Amino acid sequence: MITGIGSLPFTEIDLAIDLIFSTCREIPFWPQLPRRSPLENMYTPFLESTPCIVSDEKGGSLYMDTSKTEGIEEFYEEYGNNNLEYFKISPEVAPGLYRFLERLKEIEGDIVYIKGQLTGPFSMGMGLKDEEGKPVIYNPGYFDIIKKTLNMKAKWMVGQFKALFPDKEVILFFDEPFMVSFGSAYIPISREEVVSMLNESTDSIGAKIGVHCCGNTDWSVLFESNIGIVNYDAFNFIETPFYFKEKLVYFLKKGGILSPGIVPSTDDIFKVKIEDIKGFKKRFDDLMAEHGTGIPNHLNLITTSCGLGSLSIEGAKKAMEFLKEIR
Repeated sequence: MITGIGSLPFTEIDLAIDLIFSTCREIPFWPQLPRRSPLENMYTPFLESTPCIVSDEKGGSLYMDTSKTEGIEEFYEEYGNNNLEYFKISPEVAPGLYRFLERLKEIEGDIVYIKGQLTGPFSMGMGLKDEEGKPVIYNPGYFDIIKKTLNMKAKWMVGQFKALFPDKEVILFFDEPFMVSFGSAYIPISREEVVSMLNESTDSIGAKIGVHCCGNTDWSVLFESNIGIVNYDAFNFIETPFYFKEKLVYFLKKGGILSPGIVPSTDDIFKVKIEDIKGFKKRFDDLMAEHGTGIPNHLNLITTSCGLGSLSIEGAKKAMEFLKEIR
């Protein structure tokens, strides 16, 4: 089966959903449209209701003021009460999510899973800065707020899907582009810390949880976590997860899914043919047979290599059509 990562280059929401419904009917996903509004970036939609966040109305300036404590007591009270409505994602920052929910019944009979996405804790912690420009991940107290926020927003999102379709399973990707920098001498964060933050942020969400990383990283870290799906850029890095054979086998044995992004999400889409994409799929299958020691991959889930928000509309349509052809 196939699905998308999240972002698309459209400014009209229904055109984005039309494309999703025409290609990914079995696992539709809600569209983030950063060209429609800067509020639909990878941070703002998942930081609403978070105390000490400073942001302008246009989604430009965004940071966490760790010199303040206003709202923190209320935050922990609402968290303790499991008040998911407090952590909701509003239509202002994610209109594609709300329109997606309105239109899902159009393809109800074809849906196997419903997919959502949000930014993962490592990338949110590295990308979100404090008032002095330092990544919030280095401030344990305030980063705890971020981890709990992501966990509750994920639960809220799953709740929205389940309220409409209680019999449909949900897949939720935590996008972790900053994982490509893990292990750098400039980022003194241990693998144990990364595993812990992933496990905490994804705990008890009620969905199949995946992590998407659009570059190369130490895949063994993700294989050791409680994540159920590891989705990666197989167009550019098809062999790299297989360098960690022991951890990969461990991951697969506990029911994990390795999900390749074999359709390019860059202008390379104009340089490849469908035969090339099918060749990547065969190469991935061969690698699984060689390194997975016959362990089933449980769900043959294929995606684009990353979100398509940076492509032209023409490029995004071509990528999604290629994806459809190899489903």
